Amino acid sequence: MLLVILGMAVVLTIVLSVVSRSVTDVSVTNVEEGSSKAFSAAEAGIERLLIGDASFISNLDLGNNASIQSAQSLVLGEGETSFDFPDTYNSGDLATVWFVSHDDTNIQKLSCTGKPCFNGTSFSIHWNGDVAVEVSVYYDTNGSSGVIASTPNFSGVKVKRFAFDPNATRRNNNKFSATIASSQQGYSYSSGDISLSGLTRPLFARVKFLYGSASGFRVTTVGGALPSQGRLLVSKGAASNATRQIEVRDYYRAPIEVFEAGIFSQGDLTK
Repeated sequence: MLLVILGMAVVLTIVLSVVSRSVTDVSVTNVEEGSSKAFSAAEAGIERLLIGDASFISNLDLGNNASIQSAQSLVLGEGETSFDFPDTYNSGDLATVWFVSHDDTNIQKLSCTGKPCFNGTSFSIHWNGDVAVEVSVYYDTNGSSGVIASTPNFSGVKVKRFAFDPNATRRNNNKFSATIASSQQGYSYSSGDISLSGLTRPLFARVKFLYGSASGFRVTTVGGALPSQGRLLVSKGAASNATRQIEVRDYYRAPIEVFEAGIFSQGDLTK
């Protein structure tokens, strides 16, 4: 009798262990499935915002027990005198800082009519790392201070370039300007004030990193605030008891660098 009881106890322990493991596996599988569905729902919200389907979505049922809990498009940097670009930029990578706004109905169209445009006197770039920065400011000579030309064809666009390097040894060869210590918390180097005096209607600045990688940078302005730099898309998906949130920075596009010499030419192009 004692052996039978001991045997039954052992068997019961094994059975309970197997059942417990099975319940745990099922629970983990359900959580993973819910998490995957919630992430897919959040991605669906981002995709709908990217194609311009809506600027705000709330509790949209996608079926299969998944839904877009919320998704919205927010402006990036509008009205700010300091704005961070948090992405990592490797040597040769470009970022664009816009000084003019984009039309709400056509983001390829630049506009200062009823939209904020930067009319300040200067701006600065702040970054970390032993990397050099080239800043190219594009401005429209057919415009005027505060506005874009009434019929902009950008035939009068010109560029003024600045270059800064914190490494004194490299400066002996590349002849870049020296940097100064950044006044911005979290950043080591600064370009100092880059004057926009005499540049009529600044359109945008291209920031190019050289000799290494920079983990983001900050632009600060003097005498005015920045227009929108793009959209911050925030989407939250839900499924079962799981929720997942995705954020995407959708910056306004600028011409690809290799085509700039052709796009911003002073005369007509012939093949």
